[in-house]
Amino acid sequence: MELPLVVGVDGSGPSLTAIDWAVDEAARHGVPLRLVYASLWERYEGVVPPGSAQRPSEQAMAESVVGSAMERAQRRNPDVKMSADILPEDAASALLRAADSAATVVTGSRGRGELKGLLLGSVSLAVAARAHCPVVVVRGDQAGLAGVHERILLGVGGTESGREAVLFAFREA
Repeated sequence: MELPLVVGVDGSGPSLTAIDWAVDEAARHGVPLRLVYASLWERYEGVVPPGSAQRPSEQAMAESVVGSAMERAQRRNPDVKMSADILPEDAASALLRAADSAATVVTGSRGRGELKGLLLGSVSLAVAARAHCPVVVVRGDQAGLAGVHERILLGVGGTESGREAVLFAFREA
C-alpha cells in the first residue's frame, strides 16, 4: 500500500495554498492525497441524535470546508487519487496521528486562529516538531510555490531521524 501525502485543511488562505502545493507534490511523486479536517465541535455543540435532520453548525462548516477543499484539489489535478476525512479531535493530534501512516504531512503556515504574531501557527509548529514523517509547512511565497528557489534547506540532528531527513531532502532536490 502506498502511503498518502496528508494535508491539513481548515478553509483559511494558507490552507488553500497548502492544498495547491500538496496536489502538485502528490502528482509529482505519484502518491495519493488525503485531506484532513479536524475539530472538537462535538465537545462544544453536542452530538445530534441518530436520525435527526438537524446538523450542528460546526459539522456543516466542516463538511463545507472539506467539500470545497476536495473540489479545489480536483480542479488543480483530476488525475491525483484523493480522499478526505473529518476527524473529531484537535487538529495537531489528528495530523500527528495521520503522520504515522503518511509519506509526508503538509500544512499551511497558519490557520484560522487569531495568533497572527507567531512565525508559524500552533498546529504547524506542533506537527513539525513531533511528527514521525517529513512535514512541509507551505509559507506561500510565489517563488516557493513555483519551485524556482532551486534549493532545499535541511536542518539535521545526530539521530536516525536525521538520516531520514537527509534522504527526504535529496529526494526532493
